[in-house]
Parts: sequence; C-alpha cells; structure tokens
Amino acid sequence: MPTAEEVANPRVRFVNRAKPDPTRQYVLYWMQMYRRLERNHALDYAIARAVEFGKPLVVYEGLRLDYPWASVRHHRFILEGMRANARRAKALGINYWPFVQTPTEPGTGLLRRLARLACLVVTDDYPTFIVPRQTQALALRAPVAVVAVDSNGVVPLSWLGPPVAAAAHLRPRIHRAFARAWPKRAAAEPDFPAVTRQAVEPPFAVWDATQPLDRFLDSLPLDRSVPAVPGVEGGAEAAARLLQRFLREKLHRYATERNTPDSPADGPASGLSPYLHYGHISIEAVVEATLNTVNGWSLAQVGGSGRDFYSDSADVNAFLDEAITWRDVGYHWHWHRAADVEALERALPAWAWATLQKHASDRREAVYSLEQFEAGQTHDEIWNLAQRELVATGRIHNYMRMLWGKKILEWSATPTEAYRIMVELNNKYALDGRDPNSWTGILWTLGLFDRPWAPERPVFGTVRYMSSDNTSRKFKKLVKYRQYVQGLPEIAAVRRG
Repeated sequence: MPTAEEVANPRVRFVNRAKPDPTRQYVLYWMQMYRRLERNHALDYAIARAVEFGKPLVVYEGLRLDYPWASVRHHRFILEGMRANARRAKALGINYWPFVQTPTEPGTGLLRRLARLACLVVTDDYPTFIVPRQTQALALRAPVAVVAVDSNGVVPLSWLGPPVAAAAHLRPRIHRAFARAWPKRAAAEPDFPAVTRQAVEPPFAVWDATQPLDRFLDSLPLDRSVPAVPGVEGGAEAAARLLQRFLREKLHRYATERNTPDSPADGPASGLSPYLHYGHISIEAVVEATLNTVNGWSLAQVGGSGRDFYSDSADVNAFLDEAITWRDVGYHWHWHRAADVEALERALPAWAWATLQKHASDRREAVYSLEQFEAGQTHDEIWNLAQRELVATGRIHNYMRMLWGKKILEWSATPTEAYRIMVELNNKYALDGRDPNSWTGILWTLGLFDRPWAPERPVFGTVRYMSSDNTSRKFKKLVKYRQYVQGLPEIAAVRRG
C-alpha cells in the first residue's frame, strides 16, 4: 500500500520500509541521473525535507569506473556536467560532494557510509540502466528511508496508467493530465534556506572539478576506442546554450524538415537528447522555453486535437509531441517493466515475436558479425554512413537510426542476435545510449509500439520494412548527408578495411 506521502505526491516512492531519522546529521540527495541543480523534483523534495528537519542538505554525485559501456566518451560528458554542477553549487553556497572512482580511490562502501549519517536518502527514480538496481541495493542496507523521486517528465509517470501498445494510446492520457501537472513543475531556481546551506565537512576527498579533464581521463582505465566527441560539451550550461540556439535558429523548420537527414549544424534537430539522458537539462525546462516562443501562450490554450494539442504553431506541436509523447512512451514502458530489457521475447508484443520467429530461419541477403557492423563493413553504403556517424559523433540522425536498426535485423543470423548487436553498438557509441528511449527505439525496429504491416516479407514477416534505396530516393540521394558523414574523422579502433 502507498504511504500517505506517496498519495499526496505522485512523484514520491519509498523504496524501503525504514523511517527518516531527524536526529542524524544531514539530508542526503544522491544524484544519479538528474544531474542538475534546477528544475529537479528530487532536489526540491530533498530541500523540503532538510527544512522540515532543520538540517543541512548534502548533494552527492558519484561516477563509477565499472558501469556498462564505460568509455572516455561517456565519462568526459558526465565529468563536464559534474564540473558545471560544482561551479553552480559554489555560487549557491551548498554542500556538493562529487566523487569519481579511480584505481587508487575505489570508494568501496562510501555511499553506505554517507547514508548512515543521513536523516534520509533522496534519489532519482529513473526506470532503467543500472539505476534501479543501485537504488534497491542501498535501500536494503540503509538504516533510514530511501526515497526515489520521479523527475522524468512533465506528467508524473504514476499518473499515466497501465502499459500501452502504441504512442497513440499514451498521447491522450498525457494530454488529459498536462493541465494538472503543468503548475506543479520543479523550481526553476530552487531556494536553499540558510539551514540547508550549513557547511558539512565531507568524510572523503571530493573530486577536484577544476583539474584538467584530459589529464585526469588519461589516468583512468576506460575504453579509449570510444573517444570524446570534439565540440560536444556536457553540463547544464552547455545544455541551456544548445536549447536557446535550437529555439532561435531551428524550431521554425522542425515540422517540415526534422526527418531529412543532415548534419547537426544544418538540420533542425535540437541535439538535446544526450543532455536529457544525463539529466543536464530537464524536459520541463525544454517544454517551458519552447512554449514561451509562442506569443501570448498560456495554459488555457492547450487542448487542441491530437498532435495540435499545445499551441497553434505546427513547429511547436511537432517538437513537443516528440519531446513529450514519444519520450514518455519509452519511460512509461520501462516504468512498468522493472528495467527488464534483456529478453527479446518478453520485450516485444506477441505478434512481433511470433512473426520474427516464423521467419528466423529465412535466407538472408547477407549476414554480418558484430565486428563487421561496428566497422561499417557492409555492402550498403547508406548503412555504413549511418554507422560511421554513430561512431564518430555519438549520434545518428533520427530517420537514419530507424533504417540502421532495420538493416541490422535484415543482416543478422537471428532476431535475438540483431537485438544484441543493436544494443551493443548503440550503447557503446551513442551519447544518449542506455536511455529508456534508446532501448525502445531499438525495439521499435523489431515491432514494439508498431502494428503488423503487409505484405509479409522474408526475415521481417509483418514487422515494418525499410530500404536504403527508398531512403535515398526520398531524400534526393542523401547528397548533403553523405557529404557531412564523409567529412567526419575516422575512429582508429574501427577503421574500415
């Protein structure tokens, strides 16, 4: 049964049965995935409890070395975010304790030690990757309450009801709840009363956020075959700049041009996905800033039909339907599955699994290994371009990502092997990999959130088919996209040939 507090606040979930203990030293906010100091429901909740108990607030942000697909690319992006948080925390005068694991400072048992000194532990209720397991592991050992707070979307996930089979089923639920959720957004600039800012001496050496990142990264045993992406900087400040550039220069083209493959500089895509994934910016901040581009917008204007719900601007509606509905579809799916994404049979709808199994032994035009896919060594130039973009930049244009996944299905020995390859390549190289939407985006290529399509084809069965030839014709032979990708640097570890 939910507690009275969980009923009153739909974003709050008590992970264990322990009680808060106001006699301890501080309230601990364990920042796992909402790695920002604004527009953060978990942070707001932690501040409120610290005020209630008359205790300081401690914000702990950690980074392990052994997370799946750990690499220089992912690590640097996260560290840039921690560096930005350290600057912001210093300006606010709050207790921010960053810890980065190194071979000489493994931090064994550190979080449990911090929890033993805390009145309660507040953390992020993120529905996938290693976060649910980490949260549960601490909850089993902590002597005080561990409270997970949902800051994933504009509408609390607990309001969105049972699982759905398609975005079209979730969209009306989001629309019905939007007006109720909108006034309850997290604080744009949280207030830290004096009691929460009382200094607390950290019981460990905090990470020095002022040190040169390249030198520090060189000292860590990370996968160096996935280097950082030049010109792509992590952190809340970089995310805010990118958002403003998108609204100023690109939003007005979004409805008509978003599906056309192009470079990040020239295309209308926002580029915010990695920042949303790592929590460097809140979807609430993105939505609010987008709606503020509509002259005279107010909550009273929402309620149009279908995809015209948010305003009378086609570009605003198109972007927000992607940013809210399609993003929430992934989060909502994971929310109800306890992060179970490993078994393809359990992840796919029954019709998709059945049709793929029916055609699992069909003859393939070609069958490639993971290593061949990774190196972009297929017979299809267009697929190779998409893979090269992923490896070099940590992203694939959204339309090309769909084609990329469909072809891996077509050229893998089995659907299960195709799924394994997609997960490995996407999560290794994509800056927004390991995200709920990354998983469901991959699974969409295998039939999730889709319907059967005729005619029934070899390999695909009734799963939706896509072809490189049709893509090339649709987008005028992909001339601009080809020029952009061919100008990208090669990554030595996967150099072709």
